[in-house]
Amino acid sequence: MSGNLIKDENLKLLRDVLRKEKEATKSQLAEKTGLSVVTIQSLMKTLLAEGEAFEGEIVQPKLGRPAATYRFNERVRLALVIYMYEKNRVDTAVYRVCDLYGNSIEKFEVSMPDIDKESYDDMIESMLEKYPAIQIIAMGLPVVACEGIILASDYPELLNVDLKKHLYDKFNRKVLIENDTNAAVFGYAMQEEEKQIGCIAGIYMPTKYPPGAGICLDGKVQKGRNGLIGEIKMLPPYIDWENFSYEKEAVEDFLLQAMRALFCFYNPDRLVLYSEIMGEELLEKLEKNCKDSVEKMLLPEIEIKQGLQEDFAVGMIQLALREIT
Repeated sequence: MSGNLIKDENLKLLRDVLRKEKEATKSQLAEKTGLSVVTIQSLMKTLLAEGEAFEGEIVQPKLGRPAATYRFNERVRLALVIYMYEKNRVDTAVYRVCDLYGNSIEKFEVSMPDIDKESYDDMIESMLEKYPAIQIIAMGLPVVACEGIILASDYPELLNVDLKKHLYDKFNRKVLIENDTNAAVFGYAMQEEEKQIGCIAGIYMPTKYPPGAGICLDGKVQKGRNGLIGEIKMLPPYIDWENFSYEKEAVEDFLLQAMRALFCFYNPDRLVLYSEIMGEELLEKLEKNCKDSVEKMLLPEIEIKQGLQEDFAVGMIQLALREIT
């Protein structure tokens, strides 16, 4: 490995450790990274020069001379995260500017009755002017994209549009477009890491749009060959979603079949259902429909959540940070 590659690897290691520790001395960083104090001192000059770290307070150890600390600069790179959800049946965009710890520097909502590829441009431009350190525009939308082209969307004006290219060409920033259910299931999984759950399935049942599903396996969103994993609206019996009633009984019948299909296909450790109208009675019916021991073994832990916004936000922020850290 060449000298430059070694330095780059060591810089990445030091950067990751300092980000985790938030503030540390050279000796502490050497201990955590396995690098020598001399190497840490040399690498730290680069991080200081690039604004990735600050010199902190002088600390007095129990033994030895006072030592300088170094603090990670969590605002050296920022993420602009935008995600959609239904608020009182109105499509609403949440804008969040986040630091490298995922903390929100600014957050606000905008109602969006009409949505096309330019609907977000003015607000994005405003945020980039206000926060030049933004390095990624991460958008969570109810869409399915293949090679950048949106193939399915709750918003007709986005169909067959390469939204990622449009945003990159206009703003010259890294762009991430993620499906809402995928992001929510990923966010759910990130909050369950300590439980070491291998496979998590999620279903999102909106109140006025067709449903979607997501699969997260060992901390990675599964998308399939064309990114179409989760298109459960196509499961038999085939439903005319344009004329679907979205009444509780109809939704319940569909979900019972969709959930059982996911159990068979993925045998998940846990399933999270995002639905405003479903309750524990759905789970009781699901259990009653299990006729034999194999069907009962397929039942995972199931959690019903009234909305996906919380997990959606966590997922989008973490996906954005993975891209810039």
